[in-house]
Amino acid sequence: MFIETHAHLNDKAFDADRDAVLDKCRAAGVDKLVEIACAAGEWGAGEKLAAARQGAVFCAFGLHPENIEDAGPRQLAELPAWLEKKCCVALGEIGLDYWWKPEKKTEQLRLLAELLPLSVKFSKPVVFHTRNGRDLKTGNAYFELAQELKDWTFNNKKKARGVLHCFSGGWEDAKAALDLGLLLGINGTFTYKNNGPLREIVKKAGLENIVLETDCPYLSVQSMRGKRNDPSYIPEIARAAAEYLNIKVEALAVATTANAVELFFRNCKNLP
Repeated sequence: MFIETHAHLNDKAFDADRDAVLDKCRAAGVDKLVEIACAAGEWGAGEKLAAARQGAVFCAFGLHPENIEDAGPRQLAELPAWLEKKCCVALGEIGLDYWWKPEKKTEQLRLLAELLPLSVKFSKPVVFHTRNGRDLKTGNAYFELAQELKDWTFNNKKKARGVLHCFSGGWEDAKAALDLGLLLGINGTFTYKNNGPLREIVKKAGLENIVLETDCPYLSVQSMRGKRNDPSYIPEIARAAAEYLNIKVEALAVATTANAVELFFRNCKNLP
């Protein structure tokens, strides 16, 4: 069994065949997934999807830094109620994006500071979106996130406090994240021919510190680049990682599923 830890199945790319995609995922061995609803306009759709596929689809609710203009007082006031929903297993995705919105750095940091206490109040792990700018003159998002998390008190005695989704930093960024009790989200980019550095980081981080994701409909695996991504490709990511780590894919599935359960489902009544 696999757990897909980061999907956007309510994206319009799936409007024509969403149910069929979910059936395909289950047939591929992806039994559980976390739907990321990271704008106020997506929260209701996320809950609806989880209700339609109870026990298979769970949600993270948050405010994406790329949509900083739509993260105002009203949205911040409404978010807590969504974090109390039965389907909610995480706060997210939230974080820092200096690639698309470097000019909004101050606002992003302020929003992050406002959101982090919600994870403590509602006992939710966090899905972090972290992306550096086109050059580090705009700031190192990974370093600045680590600085912001130094005083974060959620589950601070354990690992699996959150996940750096779609990890794309260097080893120092990964090490800082692991020291903070975060996991690394690994997706189709692991399979890209020129992504040797990421593969080495995953090897150094260790199997106990990774979870699998697709970030669908984006970032398809190498064999499907340029086409729509979906959670049924999780096994292909797993096979690539297992081959690189020289372990059986079954062992990788067991380990990453256990990591995802520890991260998202420790407080969930509907355990996988």
